[in-house]
Amino acid sequence: GCGDDREASEEGPLSQYGMAPPAGSLLAQQVLVVKQKLKLIELRNDYAVLDPGGRQIGAVVQASQSPLAFLTRVFTSWDVALPITLHILGPGTVPELIVHKPWFTWRCQVSRPDGQPLGEITKQIRLGKARFTLLDPRGAQLGEVRAHNWRAKDFSVLDGAGQPIARVTKKWAGLRELFTDADTYVVEVSPSAVDPLRSLAVATCLVIDVVMKQKDYDN
Repeated sequence: GCGDDREASEEGPLSQYGMAPPAGSLLAQQVLVVKQKLKLIELRNDYAVLDPGGRQIGAVVQASQSPLAFLTRVFTSWDVALPITLHILGPGTVPELIVHKPWFTWRCQVSRPDGQPLGEITKQIRLGKARFTLLDPRGAQLGEVRAHNWRAKDFSVLDGAGQPIARVTKKWAGLRELFTDADTYVVEVSPSAVDPLRSLAVATCLVIDVVMKQKDYDN
């Protein structure tokens, strides 16, 4: 039964714990600049990921939607109920992470391109500010996301001890003028953050817009 599976997986998902990402990968970067590409109709999410010098080193690309999801998105405000799959690509457009949000749920599953689960980003439904919890593949809490100000794109990812390991901000000292528009923000990741929390933190910073729509910002 379950116990046997757990024994067998002891080496699997957990062997990546505490691992640093491959050098040169998107996940290894300490500063990412995310630029949401402007579209006439915002029907597909598509972001460019740049280094602080403005060079594109990755992208966030939405996988194709079903016709039903597409029509629902055009004609209703149901966006948050819709399923969505995002591919986070690194240098050379190599897939590094896949984030999938099923229908009618606040849970985003994060996995490697080979399907190996890294964990989940789940929204805590609560009064006041929205919060997101980061879980490992077994459902144990690894960290959480706390907003200083959602609307201003200012929030932090904390580890299990409450220490910040990543931050999203629009006010960053090294941000050059070419970046200072409404659709650009900066992700800073601590060099000490390791997987799976590092991957979950980067995924959260890149996709939180997609799972949190404007009405949530009013909190």
